Amino acid sequence: MANRSCIMVILDRGLHNSPALLRATALARKSGDRLLLALFEYDPALARAAARDFDLDAYLQGRRSKLEEFAGNLSREGLQVDARYFWGRPLLARILLAVLAEKPQMVFKDVRGEPALRRLLFTTLDLDLLRQCPEPLMLVRASPGVLPRHMLAAVDPLDEHDRPHELNTRILDMAKRLCMQCDAQVDVVHVFEYMPFPVDPEVLSGWTPDVSLIQKLRDLHTSALQTLCEQSGIPSTQAHMLEGEPGRAIAEYAAARHCDTVIMGTVQRSGFERLAMGSVAERLLDQLDCDVLALKPDGFRERLQADLEKSRLELN
Repeated sequence: MANRSCIMVILDRGLHNSPALLRATALARKSGDRLLLALFEYDPALARAAARDFDLDAYLQGRRSKLEEFAGNLSREGLQVDARYFWGRPLLARILLAVLAEKPQMVFKDVRGEPALRRLLFTTLDLDLLRQCPEPLMLVRASPGVLPRHMLAAVDPLDEHDRPHELNTRILDMAKRLCMQCDAQVDVVHVFEYMPFPVDPEVLSGWTPDVSLIQKLRDLHTSALQTLCEQSGIPSTQAHMLEGEPGRAIAEYAAARHCDTVIMGTVQRSGFERLAMGSVAERLLDQLDCDVLALKPDGFRERLQADLEKSRLELN
């Protein structure tokens, strides 16, 4: 039982039944996975107070006890639940090392609200995790549903945005698995982006798009999408070609079809200190109003492990 696969939930300090926890719990009931509750904390004020006779050990033990009590309530509901408490900084490195050690099937985390803007925004930690989390990461916004019901899987069958081809297969495999577990449906979406127009006014004045070439490219993209879905066992009726700027097109489609989850891939471009998701993903995130499930390509875990070892991070 100790080796049973798990779903990790990154809890907030309040230890309450947040949307991320509710979704993870519902999925664990469907999948039979163990639920792993992870609480990551560090308060520099308390760390400084420890040098002035503040009993930090007693405080940490109290927090562990609260976490174990919280986990015990879920265990009494019939779930197998483990709890881990982590104190120290940097938080991102702590989280990444925990994910590498536990190898969860999926990691859930809430997207926090920004009261002044009355909307849910991705924090710096959210974005860093989207770039660097080696396992599937679900960032959850507050919404009525618990399990996914209508998902959008964003693919790039011609790999025009620097995403390894096998990442498309991983996205579709995840979509199919969640559809089976959650009795959900999925739309597979690919965006055909017109060739960029010349930016030089002198060139633009005498330039007109080659309509026949654009149609040939459109047909090429359509064929690639259909082939990808066929290879993955997904009906062609669930494949949809969009046109325009990818981030905006996907966000508008997801909103119009009331999709509750967008599954997408993110890639590592260069170096531990310069990880990027790619321009399409970055533009997309700010426009979505639903959950985001981000996947990494094969080999990402190993590269991250090597980068962490090279960086020689000092954990306090």
